[in-house]
Amino acid sequence: MKTTKVALTLAFALLFGAPAIAQYDLSLSSASGAPGSSADIQVLLDNNGDDIQGWSFGVCHDGLALSLTAVVDGATTSTVKNGGPPDFNQVNVLPEEGFTVGVVICFTGCAVLPSATTGNELHVATYALIGAAGTITDVEYCSTLGNPAVDILVVVGGQSILPSTSSGTIELVTGPPPFDFSAGDYSLDYNGLTGEATVSISPMIAENPDNPGFPNDTQGFSMGLSHDSAVLSLDSVTWNSAIGFDPDFANGDMGLADGWTIGVVYSFIGQDTLAFETATAVLLVDYSTVASTLVDLETPTTTPLIWSNDLGSPPVVNIVVVGGSSLDPSLTDGSVTLNPTYAPPDTPFVRGNCNGDDRVDIADGIWILNEMFQGGPAGTCVEACDANSDDMTDTADAIFVISYRLLSGPMPTAPFPECGIEEGADCESASYCP
Repeated sequence: MKTTKVALTLAFALLFGAPAIAQYDLSLSSASGAPGSSADIQVLLDNNGDDIQGWSFGVCHDGLALSLTAVVDGATTSTVKNGGPPDFNQVNVLPEEGFTVGVVICFTGCAVLPSATTGNELHVATYALIGAAGTITDVEYCSTLGNPAVDILVVVGGQSILPSTSSGTIELVTGPPPFDFSAGDYSLDYNGLTGEATVSISPMIAENPDNPGFPNDTQGFSMGLSHDSAVLSLDSVTWNSAIGFDPDFANGDMGLADGWTIGVVYSFIGQDTLAFETATAVLLVDYSTVASTLVDLETPTTTPLIWSNDLGSPPVVNIVVVGGSSLDPSLTDGSVTLNPTYAPPDTPFVRGNCNGDDRVDIADGIWILNEMFQGGPAGTCVEACDANSDDMTDTADAIFVISYRLLSGPMPTAPFPECGIEEGADCESASYCP
């Protein structure tokens, strides 16, 4: 942003007389915070001399450690002109370099910053902490910003006076990560005879409620999650449409043998953002089991889901993007537990032996009719009562048995006349079979 130098000296020279010699001190406060958070720095002025009619200065910072996001009037500046703001108050913000300020309290001399006042809060600057933890960086007064550059001065009696200055520092400390990626823990049953199953997981993002600005609007993220390719095979990774919008970009590498990566940008023009006030499922990921690994196992298999910053070429790093800055989340790994199940063995029976007395005769036909029409007891093997093998138990089965025994009708189909099994047959017990 182009900065215009404020010609305070000339303006005040026309309005006021000669200054008294005194001491004026501009200082900057210090702050600390975790990478990904923000910190405020106060611009303070001690007036141990005569009344001050205005001021100008620049404040510089290291753009690799800090990004300036805002500069607002401090408590003193907001009310310096008889309870209101000054007549002239120009603030220019350069996010990667610093900011400049030029203030004239009152063009007609109607108000000043009184002498013998200390701790006057002129402005408050807010910085995003984008450097690495452990960094200590200076925020200091400078006269190099703007074209032409803005000088460091206070105006007293229409004359510019160079104040003493003292810088501040911001320390980037190690703190709790602002966001968390969670893979989740899952458990499901599979057919132990085949080893086949499908597994669906929903990776989630949550923001730490202690994070400054919580809940913050995120602009996107990237993820990489690994799995054991001997147990799971990736089928798909898709955006969770239940969130309510489709991102402008959601793409990655699904062809890796032992994991997947994805990068997501909600909106290239900033239309959509997403806050994670509570844990939110952002993706739907489907796997198939590797049948040869799981078939015929008797005990459960637990396989890990591990976040990785080494998947892909070049590797995709797990990050969340807030305000154009990349933040490292904490990574909570997950797992899938696969439990083999086996259907109970099929019960042997004799078709037509509905009453369970170890033989097939007209008593079985009468048993069927009695159960259907007289409220008689039910057999313990439904399939045995299906004498004609039509997958139904009705009067036709009673007639079939009686016809077989008395009218030389066709005999029942297997298992008959010896005990045998039929896969998946509805037969709870048949005590007459070994």
